[in-house]
Amino acid sequence: MELNTYTYKHLRDADPIEADVYFKHGDLSSTKPIAIYYHGGNFVVGNKGMISPQYIKVLLDLGFGAVVSPNYRLSPTISAYDGAIADSKDAFSWVQNDLPVKLANDAGIMLDGERVVTWGHSAGGTLALLMASMPNPPKAILDLFGLKYMEDESFAKPAKIPPIDLPDVEFRNKIYEDKPPPTSAPPPFGPKGPDVSTYRAAWLMGKMKDGTFLREVVSDGNYGRVEPAGLFSPSFPPTFFGHGGADSAVDVKLAKRAHNALKADGVDTQLVVVEGADHGFDIGKMPGDPEYEAVISGLKFLRAYV
Repeated sequence: MELNTYTYKHLRDADPIEADVYFKHGDLSSTKPIAIYYHGGNFVVGNKGMISPQYIKVLLDLGFGAVVSPNYRLSPTISAYDGAIADSKDAFSWVQNDLPVKLANDAGIMLDGERVVTWGHSAGGTLALLMASMPNPPKAILDLFGLKYMEDESFAKPAKIPPIDLPDVEFRNKIYEDKPPPTSAPPPFGPKGPDVSTYRAAWLMGKMKDGTFLREVVSDGNYGRVEPAGLFSPSFPPTFFGHGGADSAVDVKLAKRAHNALKADGVDTQLVVVEGADHGFDIGKMPGDPEYEAVISGLKFLRAYV
């Protein structure tokens, strides 16, 4: 497996935004599809390196020619709509239109920009779903415990997160000084649970504890333009939902609701609920574990449509 890092977006007053592209040399007799992964982190933390090497290998072994993981601008000093969503759409267009030429020139890999799928964890699952709004949408989508129906009352309730001692508010509020907004930040969880050693992660945990993080990242209150369910229709791409039955951050009822809505529209959709599993259910899991196998089922679902 090899890795090239490319700039997919240039900004006037900030650093360019990058995407990692994973591939392997092999059969060059035909063009291959592309999988785009959007990382999670509630639009506030995270980075392109959060994709599991295990899943990259599975996708390449399934016949994808490239697996792409982009960074995007992080809230709250830019809204999710103007940051994460706008950048993810630009990454999607770049993958369709520019990446096939670049990787052909740089590595001899032949990609088909018409055969693109999207997937992601948590907020990344939301971004994957939102790519259905593009002129040439993904051929299939995998949403792993993503945010949907964001005006549901469950998002306004304090999140059930492990007991932690948060740093003081002055430290946490340093996040509002992040101008221009960053495109990369460490994940909020380490090997031993929540890691609030950075003001960005500490701020997010504080806002999740009081049920206000969505209000901060959708600062104009216009949930309609960041809501994947508003796109649901009979022409929506085939979609696989994976969710933990005991998810304490995104209620499993929302995955069931989305699955049923698409099913009613006649869209090919599947839902796997891992009973007893919480948000981020596949972290650290291995082949044979039900949490891991749920994700693999979703990746195979993607491959079936390209």
